[in-house]
Amino acid sequence: MFNPKKPDIDATSAITPRSFATATHAGESNCSIINEWLTMRGDLESEGDILVKGKVHGNIECKLLIIDCEAVIEGAIMADEIVIRGTTRGIIKARRVRLEKSASVDSEIYQETFSAEEGARIKGALHGYEDHAGNIGKAWQNASEDDKAPGGLVHKLAVAQ
Repeated sequence: MFNPKKPDIDATSAITPRSFATATHAGESNCSIINEWLTMRGDLESEGDILVKGKVHGNIECKLLIIDCEAVIEGAIMADEIVIRGTTRGIIKARRVRLEKSASVDSEIYQETFSAEEGARIKGALHGYEDHAGNIGKAWQNASEDDKAPGGLVHKLAVAQ
C-alpha cells in the first residue's frame, strides 16, 4: 500500500534558472511546453513561461523563455528572461539573456544583462537595451511589406518598444 522508496526524479525536469515548479500555485500552471516532436507555425504570446523543445517558426513573447538543446526558433523573441541552449534566428529583445554552451545564435540581441558559457556560438550583434529604438527604425526602412504588416517581425518589434 505505501511505498517507502522515493520516486526517481528525471534530471531533465530540473529546469534552471528558476524552475517552472515555482511558477505553479495550487495546481495552476502558467507555463507552456512545445515538445520535441512539435513544429509550430505562427506567433506565441504568453503571460507565463515557455519551454521550447521543438521548432517554432514565428514570434514569441513571454516572461521566461527556455530554448532547449535541440530546439529551433526562427522569429522575433521578446521576454523578460531568455535561456538559450538550442538555435535561434531573428531579433531578440530581453532584460536578461543567457547562452549556454550548446547555443547557436544567429540574431541581433537587445539586452540589459548578457552572459554566455564557453562553447556558445553567436553570429549577429549584441546591443544594449537602449539601442533598440534606433535600430528598429533602420530595420523598418529596410523591411519587406510582409515584415511591416501587423503581426510581421518588424511591426511586432516596433509596437513593443
